[in-house]
Amino acid sequence: MRKLLIAVGLLLIGAGGASAQEDRGFDVSGTYQFVRLNPGNGASGQNCQGGSGSVGAYFSARIGVVGEFGGCKVTGLPSGTTAHELSYLFGPRVYFPMSRGRVFPFVQGLFGGDRFTGAVSGLGSSSTNAFAAAVGGGADVTLTKHVSLRAVQVDYFYTHFNSASQNNFRIQTGIVYRFGR
Repeated sequence: MRKLLIAVGLLLIGAGGASAQEDRGFDVSGTYQFVRLNPGNGASGQNCQGGSGSVGAYFSARIGVVGEFGGCKVTGLPSGTTAHELSYLFGPRVYFPMSRGRVFPFVQGLFGGDRFTGAVSGLGSSSTNAFAAAVGGGADVTLTKHVSLRAVQVDYFYTHFNSASQNNFRIQTGIVYRFGR
């Protein structure tokens, strides 16, 4: 897994250099995220709220590579218990620019890892890591030459903890800042 993350990181750095030379651009975003966690073992799901940030390097006006890092805190747990989820995902994003207009829909497929930490007061905490993937899309609305509103991003968010699959739902909204586009 470490080798995969290093390879993707080098790809992002290389893509950033290539895009700067071709004036294709890159962007950074900050979003609020809501994740509906479904443990997959018959237990009821939990809500998780937090934030996410991403960096994207684009080879053309349509195709790019994205690195996304997010975290959220599980809500609605009994007193004295806490849980957090952190994700790190990388992969391609494809925009579908309209000939006219300010709305730019996109699709993406991101892969990486997820870290889940739970704690109980007086008993300590425990963490576990797992494979994660997010497949979905959304739409950015241009506000100015460099600033866009990520109106919505909706993803099927898959995790695989303890030999069990979890089929989660994730929705995000926030601000995108574009350089060189």
